[in-house]
Amino acid sequence: MNHITPRRIVSRRASQVLTLAFLLAAAGLFVLALGVFLFAVPLDKPAHPSFALYSLVRGAFLGRGGLGLAAAAVLAVRALTYRRDNDLALLTGRALEPLLDDRFTFIRSLNRRDVGYIDALLAGPPGLMVFRIVDLTGTYANDGLNWIRRDPGGQWRPARFSPTRQALADIRKLQLVLRRRGFGDVPVFGMIVFTADPSRVVLQSKSPALPITHLTALHHSLQQGYLGAPPANGEALGAIVRLLLS
Repeated sequence: MNHITPRRIVSRRASQVLTLAFLLAAAGLFVLALGVFLFAVPLDKPAHPSFALYSLVRGAFLGRGGLGLAAAAVLAVRALTYRRDNDLALLTGRALEPLLDDRFTFIRSLNRRDVGYIDALLAGPPGLMVFRIVDLTGTYANDGLNWIRRDPGGQWRPARFSPTRQALADIRKLQLVLRRRGFGDVPVFGMIVFTADPSRVVLQSKSPALPITHLTALHHSLQQGYLGAPPANGEALGAIVRLLLS
């Protein structure tokens, strides 16, 4: 199995966002400095009829400059905190490496503007498999899209997350991109993978919207669905992998 992480793509994207943040900060500083100058060196007198407009303009300079600096700070933080890798996805890929042949490509930490962030993606003869990987402990139950968790007192409470909803959102975005690129006929599957030690997590499910498995049973779960599906268009899959890594 080919095991890939598109670090160069993420690094290039982060660099582009950081450059945009720098340009926005420079523009914001210029506009802010202009507003400060107009306050420090009044070019109009309060008694003049146009002074109200003058005050509005210099106030707008200050406001726009401040907003520009704030937006630049947000972009800079985003660029510096881009996820370049995912330890859970790495663990999942390593578990599959000895079990799948070279027809399969495992891409972890996929992060594209048109697709968004996907923990891991497996491309192979049956199509594409989107993984949502979590490292939570405790007792969980799933019914359709909904998840509940047993609290320390033994009571069932709504979980604060739904990896099923997150995975389905990832699948929909990926399918949309594939349709736009002419690959709408390639099947896209999804699966929720828990990586915590089996002694620390208990999973129950009823009518799950997506398969749910533990890392130790991942290959078996794939055999029950994804790996048993009819083969898809091999040329299209190769083109899709190149697209996602471009």
